[in-house]
Amino acid sequence: MRSRVLLAPLIVLAAAAAAAAIAAPAVAAPAHRAPARHVAFSYLGETELPHALQVDGTTVGGLSGISWDARTGRYLIISDDRSQTDPARFYTASIAARPGAVSVRLRSTEPLRQPDGSVFPPTSADGSVVAPDPEGIAVDPRSRRFAWSSEGERKPAPLTLGDPAVRLADPDGRTRRVLPLAPQLHMNAQEVGPRQNQTLEGLSYTPKGDALWAAMEDPLVQDGEDPTATHGARVRFTEHSGQGLPIAQYAYPLEPLFEPGGATATNGVSDIAALGGGRFLVIERAFTTKNKIRVYEADATRATDVLARDALGSAPLTPMRKRLAVDLDAVRGLPRVDNVEGIAVGPRLPDGRRLVVLVSDDNFSTSQVTQVIAFAASGI
Repeated sequence: MRSRVLLAPLIVLAAAAAAAAIAAPAVAAPAHRAPARHVAFSYLGETELPHALQVDGTTVGGLSGISWDARTGRYLIISDDRSQTDPARFYTASIAARPGAVSVRLRSTEPLRQPDGSVFPPTSADGSVVAPDPEGIAVDPRSRRFAWSSEGERKPAPLTLGDPAVRLADPDGRTRRVLPLAPQLHMNAQEVGPRQNQTLEGLSYTPKGDALWAAMEDPLVQDGEDPTATHGARVRFTEHSGQGLPIAQYAYPLEPLFEPGGATATNGVSDIAALGGGRFLVIERAFTTKNKIRVYEADATRATDVLARDALGSAPLTPMRKRLAVDLDAVRGLPRVDNVEGIAVGPRLPDGRRLVVLVSDDNFSTSQVTQVIAFAASGI
């Protein structure tokens, strides 16, 4: 689809200002680098987009990942539509925030394209064609290109296997390259590898663009059970070099479920923002009968590289360290907490802090909303 100027209206929500920073006790910094200040969040505001908003002839929904482009000052936001409502796609947006107000302007959309320039068709009934399941998006700060991730497919009947993938694309969405996967991340008909719909969710370049990080939502089959109310889990974060090769992998510890839940209860990594120096912001998105969204500050600098391990097993390893940066349930003035899936670190604000933006996935459902939540963050 051809990009056009703004079709969607400017959306501004005035909310009660809340300036209290949310922080947690400090932990010791690695000895081999200067101590870093911990990230602290101050809530700025929230806005909700109208359900089924139309932009460039597409229906806005399923927003699952977001990334800021410092060159243009705009954000790229990916939809997880598997070419069912409209072709798989991403949006460009302008987002601004100050205490009590957040403005979002959706400016254009482009389809995610195959290498020949065609759009991705939906998954066929017989499984011979597998549509991508777009989840993460990351602007390459060294170029005008971006990376995006797909969760792939794993269904038993008829047997349908599609590997998760990280693709590099031009600004018009055309695929230029598919990055090599870490060996454990290929789909498998046996009881190993990624689970269905629990694969590559988080995606982020480091600020200098010297590495691209891809995070699994939940554990591989051989790495253990999904989180329950009595235990957490370990998921893999994979570091790709500037050339795209997987060069390291670390285990990130997921929290247990915040309360007992049924078969659909879940907790997993829904997105990451790489801060450089082995530091990250990580969204853990949990659901039982309600959503619970927490953002953690994580550090991989002392973690064990597990790229060569087929299974995490019981062999000793040091996982990534983390600390709670903000629990959205504790944010005063936030009107609701929906299915938040994306996080991006944006520009510096006038006071020197960074704008951090969260976006939610409404699953194209009238019972959910597309939220854009803004924070001012220090320590970045």
